[in-house]
Amino acid sequence: MPATSGRTDAPGHPRTGGSGHVRTSDRMRALLAPFPGWLRLLGAAVLVTELVVGLHLATDARTPATAAPPVRTPAPAVPEPPTPAPTSVAPTPTPAPSASSDLAVTRIEEGTVVRLSRQPGKGSKTIGRVTDPKTGLSFAELGAPWRRSRPIGDGPIKDGRYNLRQTLLTETYGPDGDREWWADLDSQHLWSELDAGDSMYDAARAMLDHKQASAFPAGTTGQDIASQPVRDGWLLARMMRMPPSPDGREASRELSVAIAVDTGRRRPAVLWITIPDTHRRLWPDVHTVVKSLRVVPE
Repeated sequence: MPATSGRTDAPGHPRTGGSGHVRTSDRMRALLAPFPGWLRLLGAAVLVTELVVGLHLATDARTPATAAPPVRTPAPAVPEPPTPAPTSVAPTPTPAPSASSDLAVTRIEEGTVVRLSRQPGKGSKTIGRVTDPKTGLSFAELGAPWRRSRPIGDGPIKDGRYNLRQTLLTETYGPDGDREWWADLDSQHLWSELDAGDSMYDAARAMLDHKQASAFPAGTTGQDIASQPVRDGWLLARMMRMPPSPDGREASRELSVAIAVDTGRRRPAVLWITIPDTHRRLWPDVHTVVKSLRVVPE
């Protein structure tokens, strides 16, 4: 290895000169003198070799061994949480069918025209006209025994649906005579807008179905007896047949008529006429009102 002149190496290492030979002390030369020169050279070479090996070992002892690359032990796989089983969700209850779907009705299907036959008798006199600006309908006002037409807030029946109403008390009944039955002539808007594709026939039928379900005793059956066009609308007439009354009501049938009219407003106007068979003599009033019906421009 090349000599390093003028530098002291690590302790215990001999100093080397610039000639490349190992320098020996006087005592060492005296010891070597009895031996041949080649033997001395050989000994020097061995000494140098030992020095080199010793230096190498010393260097290795100070230099930390290069650590072998760590063996990466794969981390134990973390098991994925099990997919939860589908939770049983109670189905959303389906709304019960509307009352109209449970009605006992013999219908005249749309498109079939059956005209309302004229009922025998004279009926009531006409005393003027009723104009309902809210619905856009104008029609005959009936005289006695009908009460005068009044706004819906003034009368025996207040259900918030109607604008104008004529009423007729047809009977009182019950153990204490405190129950009443009425004939009605009311004007109103249909309570909702028609869906796309619905007709005035659909509006009139909806009104009759609603009345049969809500204004008549349970068990009432209906039979459509007329279905015909009227000016700007459609008329449906239904004979309501009521079960016997445990409270002594005399009326057992009722002629009920719904007339739906397209007045150009968002919702159809509907005229509702219902008269029980105790006053069948007034059934001709239906024809009087239908014949007089007009639409009032906005």
